[in-house]
Amino acid sequence: MLIERILENVKKDIRLRPCHTNRASSLGHICERKLVFDRTRWQEATLHDVGLQLIFREGHLQEQAVLKDLTEAGWQVIEQQRDYEWKQYQITAHLDGKVVLPDYMLLPPLEIKSMNPYTFKQINTAQDILQSKKHYIRAYAAQMMVYLLLSNSDKGVFIFKDKSSGLLKEIWMELDYQMAEELVKKAERINGYVAAGETPPPIPWDEDICGRCAYAHICLPEAKREAIDLTNDPELEEKLKRRVVLDPLRKEYAELDDEIKDLVKEKPRVLCGDFLLTGKWQERSGKKFWVTKIDQLTVTKGMPDA
Repeated sequence: MLIERILENVKKDIRLRPCHTNRASSLGHICERKLVFDRTRWQEATLHDVGLQLIFREGHLQEQAVLKDLTEAGWQVIEQQRDYEWKQYQITAHLDGKVVLPDYMLLPPLEIKSMNPYTFKQINTAQDILQSKKHYIRAYAAQMMVYLLLSNSDKGVFIFKDKSSGLLKEIWMELDYQMAEELVKKAERINGYVAAGETPPPIPWDEDICGRCAYAHICLPEAKREAIDLTNDPELEEKLKRRVVLDPLRKEYAELDDEIKDLVKEKPRVLCGDFLLTGKWQERSGKKFWVTKIDQLTVTKGMPDA
């Protein structure tokens, strides 16, 4: 009874909003087709559910808490929620603020992000952001690059917060002119598509991106029309349906697998219960990385099917 009324109130904030520019928070998204739809077909986007709206709401609350912590610690944060615009490239930005640092003339932009404990542990340097497996984490770097360009600053700072423990982490990022130039060119391409009333081709299917896209109902029918082969194979259809059932577990499995392997990194042989974990360094394309193999020594009878 109590929670239902809260959720109904939260639902009131779920609505579509027009987008007429290339937003700094979105420009790092890898699908330019989606970014064009943001500009031209935003009113056709699928509304997100109340669960995601609660996540957005929590992020805003965490941002305000971090700003309060900074102020109480004696740091001055100015230009909070200031809007920037670069009309030539139709780029806009909305800053969390700028930190006033002693003896530093160009005040660094501040961006606050809250996240789950696992992601929080993975990000410790600017390179961790740039090379993250998660596309939305890599987009943080693009967002900061745009902030640096628009505010004429040579470095900015992220403050990350673990939503579970409340721990904070600061990571500084310097302006990368090559990356910034690529983002400006990307904005130019998007502007060109918008002006011409055209859309770029879809990216190769990616479940984490396409499967959660608000424009999937627009994009997928067009992709179907381009299909080469059609089949009514019942076995294939059944496997595809089973894949849909199992998909929600995939993300949890991947994150848990990464977390386990981080715990035993650089340990050649670990025995834990009925599991043997063996690892070694491998080299590919001039880069070294640690590979861990997990084997179950005994199979438990009566285990439920996945």
